[in-house]
Amino acid sequence: MGVCCDLEVDVIGEATFMVDKRVILSCSGRLRKLIRATAGVTRGLKVVLHGFPGGSEGFEQIARFCYNGGRVEITPSNVVLLHSAAIFLELEGPGDSAQTQLIAETKKSIQGLNFWSWSELLLALKQCQICLPIRKDSFLVKKLLDSIIGRLGFTSYESTCTSSSTSSSFHYSYDTRSHDSFSRTTWWFQDLVFFNIDMIQKLTKMMVSRNLDHKIICRFLFYYRRSRSCHSEPAEQKRITERVIDLLCFHDHRSLFSGEGLFGIYHAALSLKVRRKSKLKLEILMGSQLDQLTVSHLLVPAPCGKDYVYDVNLVLRLLKFFFQAESKICLSQLCKFEKVARLMDSYLMEVAPDSHLKPSKFCALAMALPHSRRESHDKLYLAIDMYFQVHEELCEVEKIRICSALNYSKLSAEALKHLAQNPKFHCRRAAKSLFSKQYSSTSIDLFCHSMINKVLRDSPSACSANGNAGKRRSESHQSKGHNSGREGSKCVF
Repeated sequence: MGVCCDLEVDVIGEATFMVDKRVILSCSGRLRKLIRATAGVTRGLKVVLHGFPGGSEGFEQIARFCYNGGRVEITPSNVVLLHSAAIFLELEGPGDSAQTQLIAETKKSIQGLNFWSWSELLLALKQCQICLPIRKDSFLVKKLLDSIIGRLGFTSYESTCTSSSTSSSFHYSYDTRSHDSFSRTTWWFQDLVFFNIDMIQKLTKMMVSRNLDHKIICRFLFYYRRSRSCHSEPAEQKRITERVIDLLCFHDHRSLFSGEGLFGIYHAALSLKVRRKSKLKLEILMGSQLDQLTVSHLLVPAPCGKDYVYDVNLVLRLLKFFFQAESKICLSQLCKFEKVARLMDSYLMEVAPDSHLKPSKFCALAMALPHSRRESHDKLYLAIDMYFQVHEELCEVEKIRICSALNYSKLSAEALKHLAQNPKFHCRRAAKSLFSKQYSSTSIDLFCHSMINKVLRDSPSACSANGNAGKRRSESHQSKGHNSGREGSKCVF
């Protein structure tokens, strides 16, 4: 770069340059300030540049500019690097000097970015990720993303154009190499996967503020997380997953989300051990989509150290969040409850054979939905029957509490007949009477309550381990369970 090399410049530990102090200092105000601090040192001068934009490549570009008398070709592939490095080194000079003109020329090139091709925009954004702190408000990043977003509104595809920043016509051009595998609204997904998560956050918020299709934005976030997870370290995967969850919560319209996609993120979140706050946000989103799920989605293994097979507590939380999301119900939404009811019946059938599942948890699942939300109680009855077969040690009070989830009037004739002959159900006489009367107008609630009282009187030590405690528990259930415990179900039996 020159005959005299009397200044050593260490660029963020990547590389060391020996340069002519006179040439470099004539351009850089920042380096002049650093050298003044070493007054009196004539030999072995060395400066260290921490956080230099673009690293060693950026410094080399600026050094060449200084040695070439202020001549450099500015293109979309280097404009970000030159602009950032020039500002960092405080290139200054008289109003018409080459140093001043470099910053002016880079700004002029950036102002014409609407004439750049799609691939040129992507190159510039790659340099932004290297040279600029994305989290800070950068006018350059904003202008580039604005141009990207403006082109996403077009559905027609054009072949890649190699226009430069000095083109005389305006181009909306896209790379068509992978468009065949994407729909007309998602062709750009793969092109933007190289963005880091900070850039994705800025892009997503700008898209939302410009009223782009929220559903497409959410699909892109799912795609981005999945694609980046394949090539990232666990720590980076965790950071990306947590940030994607936050961005999904940025959308108000719950119908935009894919229930299956949310569970895919949830399984990844469990393995990555994301923050509890992020996990809760994700569960709220999952609960809002409960009607979209299948029973296979809900069969999440229990946390490490637990005896039971599946994470029942997760399902109970999802039900809670579903009810909160659907608190204002209209007739068009009633079908959601019917789907959730069928889903819960299938889930109960899956968890009933678990010998380690506590009665309180099974009962909470069985009673989670009001009676009115189930068209039929046949599957619920089958699940309870299965649970009783596996848990023969249950005391009578626990059985009665679980059976209170059943509504006999919603059992089919075949189910009633089976229940009437089932020795595991102490209220089978009520079922037998109801079956024989063929759904007469007899008050089922009062009849079943009398049967419960009879069982309690006949089995004073039903919970043998507690003696009289069983009677106290049953009396508590009779007075408290009917009045308050069934508020969510509205009726007993």
